[in-house]
Amino acid sequence: MQRLLQVIAIAGVWLLSACAAPQKTIYFAENTPNDVQVQVQRMERLKEITVQPDDILAIHVTTISSLAEKTPVSIFNDGGTAFSIGGSAGAGGGAQNTGYLVDPDGFIDFPVVGKIKVAGLNLRQVKDLIAQRLTAYVKEPVVEARIINYKITVLGEVNHPGTVIAPNHKISIIDAVAAAGDIPISGRKDNVLIIRENEGTREFARLNLNSKNVFTSPYYYLRQNDIVYVEPARIRRQQSNEFLQFYLPTITALLSTALAVYGIVQISNVK
Repeated sequence: MQRLLQVIAIAGVWLLSACAAPQKTIYFAENTPNDVQVQVQRMERLKEITVQPDDILAIHVTTISSLAEKTPVSIFNDGGTAFSIGGSAGAGGGAQNTGYLVDPDGFIDFPVVGKIKVAGLNLRQVKDLIAQRLTAYVKEPVVEARIINYKITVLGEVNHPGTVIAPNHKISIIDAVAAAGDIPISGRKDNVLIIRENEGTREFARLNLNSKNVFTSPYYYLRQNDIVYVEPARIRRQQSNEFLQFYLPTITALLSTALAVYGIVQISNVK
């Protein structure tokens, strides 16, 4: 009797731990032979980013000397508006950054110079354009510009959904998923949706993170304001819920009964 109760208890504990044990996810398993030691694959090149409306540009101007003392270079670095730029996914708040908001028509309002249209230009072109406009005030201006709200939004079945900031303007789908805390077993890695706004149109693309071919996709590298959505694995979740709903109470009741009987037997043996 005692051995039977021990077997029941061990089996119940094993079943409970099997339900609660975390399951690891596997990436890039498809199309990858196990017997191949090294494979070489051409990757998709990162396309040069262009400035879009609602981007925030941090612009800094330096120079060798000014044409007139009445036009110090510092006046070009004192403009801009303070913005709160969020951190990685799941984090709240953000540091204060000063920059120039690109308006819906694609313009920024730069000190002294006035309105400059920057939408549609890459950062190198933005630097050259501002430097050209500054030559009327500053000798040999050197302009640095970057997008400080280069962000990706990750939603759906990830551990930490939210906004991911990419200060270096380079982020892949793998980087975004990692920043969002990875995709749990309840999420679909084979059908990740990318939503991208491109010159007035909205693009929808699907990526299979189970396949190594994701590295050659034109959507492997994300662009500013992209949305990444991970679908839930509905069937798997439903099966898991059904197991917990129908079998866990039975296992719990069985364990409770077995332990109670075992306690009674032990008390009887003592007497």
